[in-house]
Amino acid sequence: MKMLWSTSRYTVDDRAEAIRQTIRDRVAPVHITLPERPADVHCEVSITSIGRVQLTTALANPAIVERSARPAADDWEPCLFLGLQNAGSSTVVQDGRAATLRPGMLSFCDTRRPYTLLFDRGVDAHFFRIPVAELRLPDAVLREVTARALGGGDSAVELGASFLSRLAATPDLHTGPAAEHLAVTTLEMVRAVIADACDLEVAARAAREETLGPRILEYLRQHLTDRDLTPSAVARAHHISLRHLYAVLAQEGVSPGEWIRRQRLEGARQELAGAEAGRDAIAAVAHRWGFTDAARFGRSFKEAYGVSPREYRERPHEYRERSHES
Repeated sequence: MKMLWSTSRYTVDDRAEAIRQTIRDRVAPVHITLPERPADVHCEVSITSIGRVQLTTALANPAIVERSARPAADDWEPCLFLGLQNAGSSTVVQDGRAATLRPGMLSFCDTRRPYTLLFDRGVDAHFFRIPVAELRLPDAVLREVTARALGGGDSAVELGASFLSRLAATPDLHTGPAAEHLAVTTLEMVRAVIADACDLEVAARAAREETLGPRILEYLRQHLTDRDLTPSAVARAHHISLRHLYAVLAQEGVSPGEWIRRQRLEGARQELAGAEAGRDAIAAVAHRWGFTDAARFGRSFKEAYGVSPREYRERPHEYRERSHES
């Protein structure tokens, strides 16, 4: 759900407190220092969620944003903020470092520790709030990249900045069928930026290993309809041994062969329930989803959903609830 907010709806004297409350309630519990003259206070904010990633775009007066030491009673989810400077400049301070950002540059700050954002000439930036748990990166890596000015020639960083800038500027992509996939892509892009920017080679290797499981799962999702998708092929694609593949996916609670079968069945079920389902033979649908034996597909489908593919295609609404419960 998208929220568009502006100080123009408030009286001049109420604007400062309105800004503080909106950011505190919707984005992060921070202290904001604003201009002393009420007439100098102005702000326009767009806040939207792309999966588990929150995107805030702000255009505002000069300000100082401070996050103090996290109190014991703070129930906010630990997050990493990725700032993308649109225009002007800003400064990020955290972990004993300070970084000045120019347009197109990126920076990180971690809500688990104090930080300060200085916008001497106003705010014109995008802020991506990402739960630390979603990144699945070691703390040593995250601490290494906070308060660093990223950009200016680093290939992965430049690619990440371009992707995030276009994503922020295209609100039609924030909702609808593509949003969930874009959220996954955004997380992967942020991980790539962090790994590329990290000075600790050992930590960078650890970061790549930490994200191997989610990357393999996303690879599986993208190649579900490939009939030659096998655990061995997946291992080769990621330059790891078959044993290591099974070990990594076991940490995700996944058995690759069974996971592929279930996801393919679900893809076939959704296609059979679609408006165009009657145009193709069931064997053709099964073939598209990687099943080479139509009879085996029928048995697996009935075992999973309690009805045959033909029965399901004829009355999908009747069996949908049963299918979801399976």
